[in-house]
Amino acid sequence: MYSKKSFNNKSINKISLLNQWYNKMKERKLPPKVKIIEALSVVADERITIEDLLSKEWKCISSSTPWKVYKIIYNEKENQISSNDSWSMNQGFLWYPAIAFLLKIWKLKYEEPILEMVKDTDWIKIKWLVHKDYESSYRLILWNLHMQWFNVDYFISQIENIYNQISVLHLQHLVENS
Repeated sequence: MYSKKSFNNKSINKISLLNQWYNKMKERKLPPKVKIIEALSVVADERITIEDLLSKEWKCISSSTPWKVYKIIYNEKENQISSNDSWSMNQGFLWYPAIAFLLKIWKLKYEEPILEMVKDTDWIKIKWLVHKDYESSYRLILWNLHMQWFNVDYFISQIENIYNQISVLHLQHLVENS
């Protein structure tokens, strides 16, 4: 088949690059910052339940449709997480149900006053107003906070802090064994 001579340094470098690419593809994509806010609102509104940390899965109630419940599975030892929302499953993003879970178990640190700032956020109205434009959603939320006399600079710093924590976690896709 293949002799040792058939693999030269160029092919080894290509294999190495391919492995690096594959490992990067397994890593969860970073979410838009508005999804961190949405996750915080899930925690603030107590729409995530963790009854037993030793369990293998947890439930998170959707922020825009209260009858929708997402399943989150987390393997801390392997640094893997999954959620059955479409953006996590189809696009590879770390989306708000999984972020809410990581916030709830304090894997992502935040200051609790931020929860009051996002409590009872009307996500249906926001999504309707901006038609799923995440940057516009983010700006609209900041504007609403400003209009309620909240400290927007503090809020932005908290979101940035959580975003940076997510970026260094390098969470991988968790593939369930059926």
